[in-house]
Amino acid sequence: MKKIIVTGAGGYVGIPLCAALLKENYEVIALDRYFFGIEKLDYIKDHPNLSIIKDDIRYCDTNIFKDVDAVMDLAGLSNDATAEIDPSLTISINYKGSERFVREAKKNGVKRYIYSSSASVYGAGSKESLKETDSLSPQTEYAKSKVAIEKVLHELADENFSPVILRNATIFGLAPRMRFDLAINIMTMRAWKERVIYIMGGGEQWRPFVHVNDVVRAFMVML
Repeated sequence: MKKIIVTGAGGYVGIPLCAALLKENYEVIALDRYFFGIEKLDYIKDHPNLSIIKDDIRYCDTNIFKDVDAVMDLAGLSNDATAEIDPSLTISINYKGSERFVREAKKNGVKRYIYSSSASVYGAGSKESLKETDSLSPQTEYAKSKVAIEKVLHELADENFSPVILRNATIFGLAPRMRFDLAINIMTMRAWKERVIYIMGGGEQWRPFVHVNDVVRAFMVML
């Protein structure tokens, strides 16, 4: 049985990802600070293949990597607005914390490292249809931290350490740790509560969206 660490396991994507891994008979170490409540894992907490660890990627014991086959890294402050409140904290968690975790994973023999990056690394974008080889133009501390870790992963990649970077679009859809700071989710909530759909920014902007379940499927495929 393969053992997988999921960081950010108590988050919007992290919880359904842990559930999907357990369903496929992986052994899962669910690492998170659980700021939004550990009880959101209640529906899977008694699964015999699940270990829940309340800790921080910046400080956690590196013994966590013992016999681990892969890491799915979703930890960190999870949007532009939150990351801008305290840029030094963003650097501490999203950059320095993530870099520490990546390097320790490789040092301890982890073979596959799947990193949750973001389409925000492109900034406004130089054209309509972007691909992974196009230039990056991160505009926020959140996006800059994603670019920084992508560079670390590229530097560490070799025949024994295989990183995969997923530049997720803006996610939407229902999940146990629901987020209403995301565009489609907040539009849907306000449509239900107020019977009005609010479109901010004049309706001229374009951005990519992806359902939370499809993000989970993508992570699973990358294993």
